[in-house]
Formats: sequence, structure tokens, C-alpha cells
Amino acid sequence: MMNEDCIFCKIIKKEIDSDIIFEDDQFIVFSDISPVAEIHKLIVPKKHINNLLDFKDNNLNVYWEDAIKIINKLVDILNVSNFKIVINNGDKLQLIKHLHIHFLSGNKVSDKVN
Repeated sequence: MMNEDCIFCKIIKKEIDSDIIFEDDQFIVFSDISPVAEIHKLIVPKKHINNLLDFKDNNLNVYWEDAIKIINKLVDILNVSNFKIVINNGDKLQLIKHLHIHFLSGNKVSDKVN
């Protein structure tokens, strides 16, 4: 299910151009438009899920297993071994209300991630 007002859903539907580096049936990965690290990618589920707390009605274990597989693909694609994973949750931290994982790597990785 998509949310017509969600920028990530629009990227998934290819209504907005983005630097997509990986895509499968469940996830899309693209560059963050406001990077806080040399490498800053967003791992976004294609199903619109507002935040982590919405998993009470979804299968969290399957999501995490698939997300870990995507993270491992990014390690290979980007040729990195040191990285940071961030998930923000809630209105004060989550700029876009569509669950996403920040994949950060490089020489300068900020602690400020939206």
C-alpha cells in the first residue's frame, strides 16, 4: 500500500527521480538528498510503513531478515566494511513518515541524521 503524499512512495513509483543504487520486490535503496556522511544511502521498504511502532500489525522478523540482506548487498556494492545504521522514529526525529534505514559510511559520519 502506498501513501500518495509520501515522497518515498513517489520515488518508489518513479514519479520523482532519485539516485537508485539497488531495488528488489520489497526494498529500494537510493542516495539521501541531504547526506551527513561521504556515503549516505536510504534503505526503504516499498510497502508504506510509517515507523517502527507500526510493526505491531506487520511481520517484523521478515522485514529485519530482508533488511540485513540488503545491508550486506550495500557493503559489496559500495565496497565498505565500516558503516553505521540509523533508524529514527517519531515526529521529532523522523523527517519523512515512511520507515527507512540510513546506511552511513566514509571518513566523516555525523551523529545528526534525520
